Amino acid sequence: MALSSLLAAPLSARPVRIDIPAADLGDALFALSRQTGLSVGMAGAIPRHRTRPISGTIEPAAALERLLRGSGLRAVRAAGLWRLERLPREVTRSGFVGPTEAIEDIIVTGTKRDENLASVPIAVSLMRPGIADRLLYGRGLHDMIETGEGAFATNLGPGRDRIFLRGVADSAFNGPTQSTVSLLLDDARVSYATPDPDLRLVDIDHVELLRGPQGTLYGTGALGGIIRIVPNKPDLADGSGFAAIDAGVTRHGAASGAIEGGINVPLVRDRLAIRMVGYAERIGGWIDDAGRGERNVNRTARYGGRLALRWQATPDWMVDLGGAIQGINSDDSQYAARGLVRSTALAEPHDNDFVALTATIRGVVGAFDFVSASAFVHHEVESVFDAGAVAAARGLPAPLGFSDMRRLRLGTQEWRLSDPAATRPWVLGLALLKADNIYLGRFFAPGGGALQDISLHDDAIEAALFGEASQPLGGALTATLGLRGFYSKVDNEQQGQTRRRARKAGVTPSATLSWAPRDGALAWLRYASAIRPGGLNPDGAPDLADFRSDDLKSVELGWRLLLWRRVRLNGTLFGLRWENIQSDSIGTDGLVRTINAGKGRNIGLELGGSVDLSPWSIDAHLTVQHARLYAPSAAANAAGDDNRLPVLPDRAGRVKIGYDRVIAGIPAGLFVAARYMGKARLSFDPGLARSMGGYWTADAGLVVAPADWRVALTVSNLFDGRGDSFGFGNPFSLRQFDQHTPVRPRTVSIRIERKF
Repeated sequence: MALSSLLAAPLSARPVRIDIPAADLGDALFALSRQTGLSVGMAGAIPRHRTRPISGTIEPAAALERLLRGSGLRAVRAAGLWRLERLPREVTRSGFVGPTEAIEDIIVTGTKRDENLASVPIAVSLMRPGIADRLLYGRGLHDMIETGEGAFATNLGPGRDRIFLRGVADSAFNGPTQSTVSLLLDDARVSYATPDPDLRLVDIDHVELLRGPQGTLYGTGALGGIIRIVPNKPDLADGSGFAAIDAGVTRHGAASGAIEGGINVPLVRDRLAIRMVGYAERIGGWIDDAGRGERNVNRTARYGGRLALRWQATPDWMVDLGGAIQGINSDDSQYAARGLVRSTALAEPHDNDFVALTATIRGVVGAFDFVSASAFVHHEVESVFDAGAVAAARGLPAPLGFSDMRRLRLGTQEWRLSDPAATRPWVLGLALLKADNIYLGRFFAPGGGALQDISLHDDAIEAALFGEASQPLGGALTATLGLRGFYSKVDNEQQGQTRRRARKAGVTPSATLSWAPRDGALAWLRYASAIRPGGLNPDGAPDLADFRSDDLKSVELGWRLLLWRRVRLNGTLFGLRWENIQSDSIGTDGLVRTINAGKGRNIGLELGGSVDLSPWSIDAHLTVQHARLYAPSAAANAAGDDNRLPVLPDRAGRVKIGYDRVIAGIPAGLFVAARYMGKARLSFDPGLARSMGGYWTADAGLVVAPADWRVALTVSNLFDGRGDSFGFGNPFSLRQFDQHTPVRPRTVSIRIERKF
């Protein structure tokens, strides 16, 4: 065995000529062993699986990895041999699975190539929600991402929030600009210039966060990074299902509850299957309105579902079709004037309706992997505000309401080829995007009838050719270069004005130098960039009629390290420069407009890690950053020494301690977690520079998992804190009195799941 290990190491690393036709996995492995001398074995029978053809000069280990794709197996090297094991289907820890846990077993595709997370030279966080997480972070991405480093979100209310990564935050307000983070549902982009749809994370395999600009692979709008939600796929072999029920009670507020269910049905075994998921939720309110004499006004209902169909057309071609629908209806806003109380003349309801249709085709063209990803999205968001504070200035009667409606129709298409298992992995693609973005503002009297209308229509088209390739340099060094050439055209049409057109063409490059001296150790130095096109403002003043494109460039030094198989450490030291920052701001008339705020930069450090001291475990992360506007424009109206970028705290962190044991044959676990959010401010404008943040919250939970049942009990905001989270309230009265958005009071929840 010692001799074979000495011989196998150079053998598995040296490229050799391999020619294996498409065949059953067992036959293909026999051919690989005969042609390369690679020894491969498995305890038990090798499952039936049709492999793809391989031809060329390839490293034997890379060829083995290619043969195992889609088989449900992985190869583990042991004493010079390669042992086949089944991929783990489920993580059994009761708590949150962070970016450092079970890292060897996770394949991510956020880089548009199938790569093991341990070897990806990018700041990636991976979240896999467990039963306790579904209670604590049931709202969706808004709650869950804040458990990872370098991720922040506003807290305006369900379906109204903005998400920020890597210290790239422009504003807490929702204006006509593209988001700084691109949201993907599986392989398709589903966001553009609307708030986060706040999808409930039901039947989700994992969520990938790529921090830092991703303009090379993902185009305009990915200044801070991307978030990719990966649902569980239909299982072609076995039927299954699940059902769950939640219940919770909030101190000073109303009760909450939710039901979920899903089923997987193979229609033609190993060829065709469907997977269906549905859910409904009621979130009890905790804000009282003294002016209208109502309690718990910010009640919210959310309902939705997904349908997925998977067709294994041939051994080499797979088709995935999907549809997702969700509606959020909030009875009122969740800001307060003092404590948990405010006073308004009108209710301020909010609706967020989201529909997405996706289609992904995967196959083999020659020796290369081919992917076609398509999506169509209809996203409509409407918010109503009490606008009585500006009634006199507009010459309108009070009481006065204002309806802010945004409607997005988004179509995306991408084709790409890749060879991730090659000695020099590469990807090449073509991407198309068409976004029809409509803004409708309407002042109205409570009794009915529009008094004034404002409208803006943006029609955007983008086409891009992109590519990325890696080249081993020797000495465990690898260089990766990427480039995206793009052309974008935006037609802006505003009520009563002539249509205007803005064009922009350019390139967004990236370059990475990575070093992997051994298994479990990786370091990298990366440069990346991204841009956002400019546009028009609705009802803009002459000096704010339009805004220019902004662009961002970033350098990061990152590392990922495994020590003694129990300690995992990852971190990123980064610096970024942001030109012509597009920032949404509220005018004295209460309307949101976009300005170019000037030049900004951010220097920061993101740290994360875990320690496995079974049965104990510790997970922690820390973000320290210095995000500042160093050259403000006249439009930013910035004054004084406080030039912080909005929403971003200089310091934030979280620590979680877990304990997992099997008691009387039943797996059980408990955990406690504490999170700190540093101080931040709302806006560049001194008149709106409200202070936020600077608070602690704590959570705790207990999970019991007998057989196919799972039961979780959690307590969020354990000490019932009143921290002012990242929200602002009513844009029309914000300048007239103090408004804050308290974190949700202490909430005790229970969840029961049954799998079948």
